[in-house]
Amino acid sequence: MTAQAAVQAAINGLLTGGLYALVGMGLALIFGVMRIVNFAHGAFMMLGMYITFVAVGATGVSPYLMFPVAGLVMFVFGALVYYGLLSRLPAGADFMQILLTIGLSLICTDAVQLVFGADYHLLNTGLASTNLALGYGLSVNAPWVVSFAIAAAISVGLYLFVLRTMTGRAARAIAQTPAAAPLMGINVHRVQAISFAVGTAAAGVAGALLLPVFYLYPTVGDQFTEKAFVMVVLGGMGSIVGAATAGLVLGVVESLTSLYWGNQWALVVDFVLFVLVLSFKPGGIFGTERA
Repeated sequence: MTAQAAVQAAINGLLTGGLYALVGMGLALIFGVMRIVNFAHGAFMMLGMYITFVAVGATGVSPYLMFPVAGLVMFVFGALVYYGLLSRLPAGADFMQILLTIGLSLICTDAVQLVFGADYHLLNTGLASTNLALGYGLSVNAPWVVSFAIAAAISVGLYLFVLRTMTGRAARAIAQTPAAAPLMGINVHRVQAISFAVGTAAAGVAGALLLPVFYLYPTVGDQFTEKAFVMVVLGGMGSIVGAATAGLVLGVVESLTSLYWGNQWALVVDFVLFVLVLSFKPGGIFGTERA
């Protein structure tokens, strides 16, 4: 393989990693504030893809303009899931949380399959065959660039939400000292509901941005659930900045792995990284270990 091929693979990996980052940031926000291991996160992303698919089919509008619709619908859906299901679980019921989110993932996947079938769909846009030349024989696919740019802007917005807003500060307070947060006047249930809804919306928006560049089918979210957990662990449990950085790293590593070893080894490398980080730095590369 030439150096040019490696650079091209790294660029493609960065574009892919930008969308991974948005998925991982949503899961990191949910885990950081609520300590919920959300196995339905990939299914939420898949729902965002189907919402956008239906909206584009009904209106004919570009999918790049429909991601706010997917985000808004998934925000409301996330709030309903929190108040209807998660808030009713007793404190410390980690195993019940896992079973609940796994069951929710299966329900979402099976419901979509009943309605839309198991067929693969690909949404063709006017940009699908457009490549942008970078020089030196390098190029990038235009839909990936647009999706990456929107995902990057939303990721910055999510970071500013957590860092600058009162709700974000309250969420960080809950993540740091859950027992003391209510004593400071923080409405824990409201902040957790908003955090879960925002994390769910981030997954839905990521799905909407993946739609122009990825095949759509009911179980598409499964692989992204696995990747999201790798990002959260690699970046540091609950760190959205770490999850975003890990998403970019994961995209580049997967792209280079596919170039040199083949696509079938990409997921293997993901889990090797997952096991290595858990073994030698359980707190994550960008995180801190918790007692």
